[in-house]
Amino acid sequence: MITFYHIKAARALLGWTQRDLATHSGVALASVANLEQGKGKAKGKIYEAVLATLDREGIEFTPEPGVRLRREKFQFRLLEGRESVLELWDDVFAALGPTGGEVLISGIDERVWLKNYKTEMPFFIKRQFAFNVKPRILIAEGDTFVLVGPEVYRAVPRVVFHQVPFYVYADRFAIVNWGPPQRILLVQNALIAETFRRQFEVNYAMGRPLDPKNVVIARLEKKR
Repeated sequence: MITFYHIKAARALLGWTQRDLATHSGVALASVANLEQGKGKAKGKIYEAVLATLDREGIEFTPEPGVRLRREKFQFRLLEGRESVLELWDDVFAALGPTGGEVLISGIDERVWLKNYKTEMPFFIKRQFAFNVKPRILIAEGDTFVLVGPEVYRAVPRVVFHQVPFYVYADRFAIVNWGPPQRILLVQNALIAETFRRQFEVNYAMGRPLDPKNVVIARLEKKR
């Protein structure tokens, strides 16, 4: 049986704080703290969400008993055509699982996304809320056009703004090339994902929150 001590050891092996584990698992920090103190339920939702996160991160629980990292996983897929973005969105929900989690998105011009996926965008955003997927998005300084609440966005100087959008979520990194031809390179590798996650966090810390008074939020649904 995987005990609370195993969970604490697995977190340490990943170099995560309790807050890191809570964020990636989509649970409260207090829940993780209680779990590691043996106060949680061994078959409860918090326990299952944490185990699912550790599994995604490559943790194996050994018979000794102990913990170790699985051999490094490296897979990639090339998604092509208009359907590539829809496949990427589906993969975000599949990778984050039922408890949800963060998806980091950089290099975004929402006008382009709205132009290309105006019909699908409302459904995607509703699905984010339903599956507890929490985006953080980097846009260029001076850009005030958004699709959701301004609190999701930060504006970074254009000198560091990446013209090619990329996504980071779970153990995956995806880079979007609008083309033509439109292509998305989707890489599943924890080390690569962590590298771009850290790059995102540096730029995010540099970015400025948007002023709610100055943003334009797109209308995604027609008036009835």
